[in-house]
Amino acid sequence: MEWSINKGSHACFLCEKIFPEEEVYLSALYDENNEFLRKDFCVECWDKKDNENSFSYWKTKISKKPEKVEKYAKIDVFYDLFNKLENEKDLSRVNFRYVLSLYLMRKKVLKLISTHKSNENEYLVLHIVKEDRDTEVLKPQLNKEEVLAVTDEIGKLVNCTPQISPDNAS
Repeated sequence: MEWSINKGSHACFLCEKIFPEEEVYLSALYDENNEFLRKDFCVECWDKKDNENSFSYWKTKISKKPEKVEKYAKIDVFYDLFNKLENEKDLSRVNFRYVLSLYLMRKKVLKLISTHKSNENEYLVLHIVKEDRDTEVLKPQLNKEEVLAVTDEIGKLVNCTPQISPDNAS
């Protein structure tokens, strides 16, 4: 024999009060025509309920909804880092800015206009949508492992993991 018991109603069967998060209430099973029927009661109505055909009862509560956790840093954080690194000469920071530009292009904060070479270096010409201006980013010769290392560094700085594919870096 298989029993089917309805889920909690989240409201009192008698007074129809909605149970807020983490409020304790009581649930009872009633045997009606050889089927179990669940009825939920607030603490105030528990003594007013019909005990006829009552089979079993228990205390329960509405679970607290989990707080929404922001998985990624706000795009403004990445954009601010990108701008602060604009005139950097240190190679690791240049690499860092390049990978940030890939992420910001993916998020449509930056738009690729063109590329050009100068003194054996390749540059991306990017349009900054929110400022309606262009900027250049040195495209370093990074292999996939180096792109992933820089991506990991970005994640550590802002306590998140940006999704940048090394396939976009070539």
